[in-house]
Amino acid sequence: MTGNTQVDLTNDEAIEYIMHHYGEALKRTIYTYVKNHHTTDDLFQEVLILIYRKWDQFNGQSQLKTWAIRIAINRCKDYLRSPLHRIKLVKDQWFDQGDPYQLENTVIQKEQWDEIANVILNLPIKYREVMILTFQQNMTQQEIADVTNTPISTIKSRMQRARKMLKKHVHEGEWTLG
Repeated sequence: MTGNTQVDLTNDEAIEYIMHHYGEALKRTIYTYVKNHHTTDDLFQEVLILIYRKWDQFNGQSQLKTWAIRIAINRCKDYLRSPLHRIKLVKDQWFDQGDPYQLENTVIQKEQWDEIANVILNLPIKYREVMILTFQQNMTQQEIADVTNTPISTIKSRMQRARKMLKKHVHEGEWTLG
């Protein structure tokens, strides 16, 4: 199947064709970006859904494989830029330092970190922003002030308030951070 005959496929036929002919190439491409098998599987499904939804936009000017891989790469980049991914990355790095024999504690800690990530994402935008920039970009308070064009004293205040909100939620949830 080459050229414009691919354009004549229905959405269902296109997905089946892409999965059969390019599925492994798409998965390998996704894995090179995210380096996690579970995330690769999740993103692969999202890419197939995107291809299904955008099938009417494929006009045959490029190769089908190139078009599908471009969608996969763009989805991976979007995922890697997302604040939630960055918070999960920090959380995963923290868990890698733990004792592998304490499975029960690890599960509890994972649940706690997921809750912390959700709390951060639900903070008011001005507090969420400083937390995300700290987690995502490892920015100093001065760098955050420069990027957001906000006085350093305001950034320090927002960071302090965001931490206070986070600690309050931790104490109300009856679990600890460490």
